[in-house]
Amino acid sequence: MIEQATKDLAPEDGVYVRYRLDGSLFNLRRLQAHTKTQERLIRDLLFADDAALVAHTEQALQRVTSCFAETSSLFGLEVSLKKTEVLYQPAPHDMYIQPGIIIKNTGLKATQQFTYLGSIISYDAKIDKEIDNRLSKASSSFGRLNKRVWKNKNPRATTKTRVYRAVVITTLLNGSESLVLYRSHTRLLERCHQRCLRTILDVHWTDYVSNVAILEQAGLPSIEAMIVKSKLRWVGHVHRMDDHSLTKIVMYSELSSGYRERGAPRKRYKDSLKRTLSACDIDVQGWSDLATDRSAWRCRIKEATTKF
Repeated sequence: MIEQATKDLAPEDGVYVRYRLDGSLFNLRRLQAHTKTQERLIRDLLFADDAALVAHTEQALQRVTSCFAETSSLFGLEVSLKKTEVLYQPAPHDMYIQPGIIIKNTGLKATQQFTYLGSIISYDAKIDKEIDNRLSKASSSFGRLNKRVWKNKNPRATTKTRVYRAVVITTLLNGSESLVLYRSHTRLLERCHQRCLRTILDVHWTDYVSNVAILEQAGLPSIEAMIVKSKLRWVGHVHRMDDHSLTKIVMYSELSSGYRERGAPRKRYKDSLKRTLSACDIDVQGWSDLATDRSAWRCRIKEATTKF
């Protein structure tokens, strides 16, 4: 029955990526080689009961969506039409065209941004909305504890900072290890971090206490240091995954079609990771050998982030 449901899919319906797992992560030229380079077709990204279908064209996405809905019905499952949305991400300098995807003669809602696994994905591939969302949720979590914790005189400052790190920081930095952050984004996060700590420690701006002194008094690192640590731990975890893992394949790959414009294009995740490794004095070419040993990699990350 599944073969019958997928008969209308063409080999190009989806997104092809090229990848190689036998060399440096930052040597992108090797992905253009004709040997030892593999291709993989990605049509769906599944996590629990959430599914994201990907394709390059509207026609291909319609075929993949119809196939997915038909196959789901064979297993007694039904696609929620109210929760399903369509997002079109145009190439640079291309006009935005509202896609029209239907399931069982019902048109799906086209949107310019939607939330998937707690993160906001925008049509322009920027993370400004995601940063605003993180700041909003962290501020909301911080505000709920204002009277019971932050303004309460009974808990000690160390107890308050522990609660802050467990509740607010985890909300603020959720998924930050996989984001490509620019300096402007880091400044916004640091500003929120400092504002919360000054409220907890009851330090007013007229006291002229530096940001470094606030961090030392609270016993917490900066937001940038936390992001660096989580990013390095995450890439080490991905590197130790099995070679057939989609997460590892995507990190070591690039799109088979398309190109980057000359000049100063947007940073890729690999560019951000390379900058992080250099800032922590970790060998850019030999980091993968060190990351193979989990314990050694954790110790190296701790030393690097402390120095950072």
